[in-house]
Order: sequence, then C-alpha cells, then structure tokens
Amino acid sequence: MKYWNKTLKSMNEFIPEEQPADNEDFIKLNTNENPFPPFESVMKAIAGNLNGGLKHYPDPEAVKLREIFAEQNEIKTENIFAGNGSYEILTMLFRGFIESTGTAALPYPSNTLYHTAAQSAGIKFEKINSGPDLTIDLDKFTAGAYSMVVIANPDNPTGTFIPADKIREFLKVFKGLLVVDEAYIDFYGGSAIHLIKEFDNIIIIRSFSESYSLAGLRVAIAAANEELIKGLFKLNGSNNINTLAQAGASAALLDTKSFNYNIGMLRSNKEYLEERLSGTGFEIIPSKANFIFTKHPDIPSSELYGKLKEHKILVKFSDAPIQSGYIRISIGTMMDIKKLCTAVESILAEV
Repeated sequence: MKYWNKTLKSMNEFIPEEQPADNEDFIKLNTNENPFPPFESVMKAIAGNLNGGLKHYPDPEAVKLREIFAEQNEIKTENIFAGNGSYEILTMLFRGFIESTGTAALPYPSNTLYHTAAQSAGIKFEKINSGPDLTIDLDKFTAGAYSMVVIANPDNPTGTFIPADKIREFLKVFKGLLVVDEAYIDFYGGSAIHLIKEFDNIIIIRSFSESYSLAGLRVAIAAANEELIKGLFKLNGSNNINTLAQAGASAALLDTKSFNYNIGMLRSNKEYLEERLSGTGFEIIPSKANFIFTKHPDIPSSELYGKLKEHKILVKFSDAPIQSGYIRISIGTMMDIKKLCTAVESILAEV
C-alpha cells in the first residue's frame, strides 16, 4: 500500500460473488448468470473470427454492434456507446459527468458496484433507502442537490421495478444526470430507453451478461443523447471491446428466436420456483429480473444460506442492513431449481 493514493486507500473494496474452487460440484444460484449456454449463432460468429484477422485491432467504435442495437430500439447509432461491461461505463460516468465537488445519490439496497465506481473517481455519494416494500422511491432523490442519481431497474438484489412513466415524471423535476442500469430489463421488458429522445439528462445502460448468456465477453451498451455519447467516446480508451466480443454480441442481438426462447424458459423456471417456495411459507419480493429476493419466517437467512451450502447449493447472502434478512436466488435450469426446492424443504423439516 506504499504507493496507494488517498482515494485508493479510502475505497471500500468490491467483493465479487462467491466462486468456489470446486465450482463444478456446486449448483451456482448466487451470481445471476444465465444457466443456459450462449446461442449457437453466437458461438459460430466468434469461431468465424478466430483467424488471422486477430492480428489487427478491433473496430474502435464498434459500429456494427451499435448499428444493430440502434435499429432494434428505433434510435440513432449516434445515441449508442459500447463498453467493456457495465462497470467500464459507470466508471466513465463518474469520471467525466460529475464535478469533484458534486454528490451522487445511490439507492439502498442496490448494487454496491456503484459505490466502488463513485469512490474510485473520488466522488461523494449518499445512500437513499428504499421504501418499506423495497421499491426505489424516486421522490426521495429530489430532496438533495444531487448532481447524479444511479438506479438499477429492475433493482439488484431486490428485483423491484419502476415503470418508465414514473421515471419520466422524475426527469421533469430532476436537473442532474439520471443513470438507469437496465441489466435485467430483458426478462420482463419495460425499458425507459425511449426517454432519451425526450430528455438530455438520462443515460440507459444495457448488459449482454445475463439475458444473452455472455457474462464472459464483457459487453455493455449505453444509450443517451448525442452530447453524452460524445463525452463517453472522448473518455474511452481505444479498442475497448475486442473483435470476438463485438462479433458475439452482434450475433446475439440478431438471433431474436434464440433470445425469446431463452427468456421464456427462464420465466417459466422462475414461476415454478416462486410457486414451490410460496407453498412452504417463503415471503418473496415481486421481481422483474432473473432472480428472487426472499426469506422464511422460521429460519434466519444466514442459517438457510449456510445449510444450502452444505447441500452444495450457492445462493447470495449479505450481512448488510436490510439484506441480511433475505437471500437472493438466481434462476437456474429446471433441474437446478428442483434440487434447490428439495434441499430447502429438507432443511425446513428440521427446523
């Protein structure tokens, strides 16, 4: 730590989700990863680029990928920026779109990666608690003079959702920059991306990690008015998305048949899990994502997490305030879900 600066020394370290060394022995329902493999079309596109072309740098502006996404969302290519995962885009926003004297507002509970992105840029932030039902109350974000507000919609870890009309009403009042992380929007729809045509102070972030089964490629999209997008390009290091990632993400967008089938399977598995858990007394927060936030009145969530781990099943548990009362369960294959339910019922029988 001899050469760490003050910002680095004061940062809270982001701890990734648990990844056991004997990964294959566990059912992993703790990282919100898609349990299904990437589309066959994606694998073919990546394989088709495993050639001598890799000696060249990739397209620095990821034009093809941006064009496809823009056309599908009825916006201009100039309104799109492609990044090396959502975190890269978030760090750019904190570096270039808020003054060092400004303050950001972040909901709680939500993705703590936002805290890391803010702290790494030396930006102060305040945590705004969600309502009693764990939904994000946008009215609370108008109480302070915030330069930037970052929300996840649907939220992580709760899965709660804010309709686009409510976001529109907030933007009529809020004069700072609103960042909406829509990493999980594909599972149930309801994107606010059309609002970039009405307001110049909203930026939407979309991910390929969850709904497209491409967490390993690290690709994300930012959509906003042209001025904001030009700022992201100015901040961007050259060639941030490699050739294989651009090819795979482009193919994923074009394969709507596989995408719709994948989403349908996940929603069906989620409904099955909710029905099984509700039948055993679990309280489930209504979720519009590929995970559920839940608790049982007869067993502490920390204990349930530990006992499931003994069954070689990983779910997400945090000892932070509010979150410590719940576990987050990612939606897996039907086989995984049935094994989870059997283990849960066995654990509850011993309580």
